[in-house]
Amino acid sequence: MQSIFRVSARAHLGVILMAKLSESHATGEYTALRDVADAMSLSEGYMEEIAASLKAHHLVIGKTGPKGGYRLARNPKTISAEDILIALEGPVELVDCQTGTASCPVSHLCHSKHLWFFLQEHIRDALRQKTLADICAIRLSP
Repeated sequence: MQSIFRVSARAHLGVILMAKLSESHATGEYTALRDVADAMSLSEGYMEEIAASLKAHHLVIGKTGPKGGYRLARNPKTISAEDILIALEGPVELVDCQTGTASCPVSHLCHSKHLWFFLQEHIRDALRQKTLADICAIRLSP
């Protein structure tokens, strides 16, 4: 069955990777993507693509060589779910007319734009409120 709102595998795996990296944040240790990829039965190359996007948005730091890998660039309490998803997928924009860059010739006749704007803002607010620390706390709770 199809779903109108569906999180991509890339976004899902990116949140999982960030949660994994948060486990060693206090020690500052780097986590090898090979270890994460093996544990999740994924290709290391795919994890590298995800990590590269997170690095480009200054959410993780990479280090090469022995004892290399990735670690969080900031405290998990300061990284929102929105930060992670924007780094991986771009901003939440449910329809083109909500981006501010697209003009719609029938905007004055459209009643649905209010619904999409309402949903878009609530999704953004929810993602801004949830931090990586919150996500990990939820994952660790019984």
